[in-house]
Amino acid sequence: MSILEGRRVLLVEDESLVAMLAEDMLLDLGCEVVVAMRLDQALRRLQVGDFDAAVLDVNLGETRSYPVADQLFERCIPFLFATGYGSAGLEPAYQAVPVMQKPYQKDQLEAQLRHLLTCETVSRGADSGARVFTCGCALNSKDPGAAQIRAD
Repeated sequence: MSILEGRRVLLVEDESLVAMLAEDMLLDLGCEVVVAMRLDQALRRLQVGDFDAAVLDVNLGETRSYPVADQLFERCIPFLFATGYGSAGLEPAYQAVPVMQKPYQKDQLEAQLRHLLTCETVSRGADSGARVFTCGCALNSKDPGAAQIRAD
């Protein structure tokens, strides 16, 4: 049985064909998927549902998915951004969040989700009030001793 079997994943993607493709990939990986195509819909789904992880398209039409990311940080739910622009397209406060390059690729999606779910992630508040997530692996990190996800 895969680590992804039965995991509830919130997928926030505003392009319907892209959302269907990503949903199919997640289902093939054994995940239970909840799709939200708008910011308000994603925030509502997050309020009423329990999730193991989330995949967030950064650009949702005229808005960004950052309010969802903030809620995920608050609830200590691991997530990644999906974008065609890479981490350079993120606001500075979100630069360290894992980014998956679009178009979605099943192998890359699986690797990123496995990392999010198996890495020993700990949440702690820094003195500045920042939310910091630290793990002991080298994925998404220039420092082989630790990868950090930080949002101020």
